[in-house]
Amino acid sequence: MRAMIATLGSATLLALAGCGQASQTPEAPAAPAAPVIANDAAWALDSQASKIAFASIKAGEVIETHFFPGLSGEVGADGAALVSIPLDQVETKIDIRNERMREMFFETETFPTATISTTVDTGTYSDLAIGERRSTEIEGTLSLHGADAPVYANAFVTRIADDRIEISSAEPVVVYVADFNLEAGLEALREVAGLPSITSAVPVTFTFVFSAQS
Repeated sequence: MRAMIATLGSATLLALAGCGQASQTPEAPAAPAAPVIANDAAWALDSQASKIAFASIKAGEVIETHFFPGLSGEVGADGAALVSIPLDQVETKIDIRNERMREMFFETETFPTATISTTVDTGTYSDLAIGERRSTEIEGTLSLHGADAPVYANAFVTRIADDRIEISSAEPVVVYVADFNLEAGLEALREVAGLPSITSAVPVTFTFVFSAQS
């Protein structure tokens, strides 16, 4: 879940992403400068353009990929950032597996969502130009299955439009189920599927797109 928070911290960075101006050279006219966005602007997560993905490894060698759609989140004018993950929308591409993940692993009737929270210095990345990407380290808190744990991630922050910032993982973040008291759920999944093993270390990636709010 380090990946997830990584994502949130990233998301927060995006609040910092103000605006930048393209450099000018004698040989060519400068590209139009991106409109300035106030450092205290609020940002909203674009649910359709954002996703958290993870992989499971079973029987020691079979790798399958899954994801969470329907994310929501925001970065407030004060720099407080929050991303909510609807665990009941987990998508494994197999209906019965989706059901088992909801009921046996995440126990969504009791723990329907996970959240990533962090605080950001809204003055950071204010000089990003459209199309410019910068690497950063992110840290925050992941709340999942009744437990809180710090999460860290290396990420890229890219200004993709005048008022839009993308935050994406630079490399997979490994999440350990033991950090969130999910061992029993993992064992239940292994037994019902008749598998010799399911790896308890999960690589996670993310893409968050935020839009500035007027």
